[in-house]
Amino acid sequence: MPSRRSLALAALALVAGASACRRPAETAPAPADARAAPGPFEAALAEGVRAFEERADPARLVEAISAFQRAAAARPGAVDAELPLARAQAFRALSAREPAEAKEAWDASARAAERALRVTSPGWAQAIDRGEDPAAAAARVDPPGGEALYLLAQGAMRGAQATGYAAVLAVKDAALAMMARAAELDERIDAAGPHRALGAWRAALPVAAGGGADAARAHFDRARQLAPDDLLGRVAEAETYAVLVQDSALFDRLLAEVTGSDPASDPARAPENGVAQRRAIELRERRARLF
Repeated sequence: MPSRRSLALAALALVAGASACRRPAETAPAPADARAAPGPFEAALAEGVRAFEERADPARLVEAISAFQRAAAARPGAVDAELPLARAQAFRALSAREPAEAKEAWDASARAAERALRVTSPGWAQAIDRGEDPAAAAARVDPPGGEALYLLAQGAMRGAQATGYAAVLAVKDAALAMMARAAELDERIDAAGPHRALGAWRAALPVAAGGGADAARAHFDRARQLAPDDLLGRVAEAETYAVLVQDSALFDRLLAEVTGSDPASDPARAPENGVAQRRAIELRERRARLF
């Protein structure tokens, strides 16, 4: 009678033999993630993300925008591509040295943001397509569309500002309503970007057009509370609010804070802070004409 040990060995041999004789088609397939190479969309998106991390280098910013554009073309309507494209174009506009390039980039940022918003907020898209007032339609945007709404409002207003005062008057109501709604949805976007923008816009507009010093002051104060290390907010406050109320001491103090800061103290915002320092120096050179 066979021993238990001999029976166990025979069973192991049988299993081993079966495995050795199994046809390739019967073997367990490798996980799909291990076999599949990234598709055009994934590859372009990853390339764009890597390049955008180095956006302080103009050449890398161009590469990021190109990669995000390819990703958007490979998968039309993909928010994962349109939002990064809108961000990249906004940074291009912010860092542009020529007004024409800034306007082109702000417009491009707004278009990409609108495409993303149509996906994240179909109710908003339907209202716009029906011809509803853009200011009223902004109320239909829910939290998933907050950043796209912010970028759309920013691009629309900044593009108008680069065009002229008549263009600003044409878009101000819609832009203010969209930005106010973006602040309600997520006031921390882009280092308190909604409050930074609203502060600057309300300081630049007359009271009858939705502006005013008190409203601007409240937004800048809130932006400082939410993002105390953001340098763009200080530049915007100096350029708009301090000039509006003709407070040259505040103007000087804000710009000194910007130029005396280390842009790399917040690595994630270092490129934006670097732009803020450059703009602070340029703004200081215009001081005699502003006061």
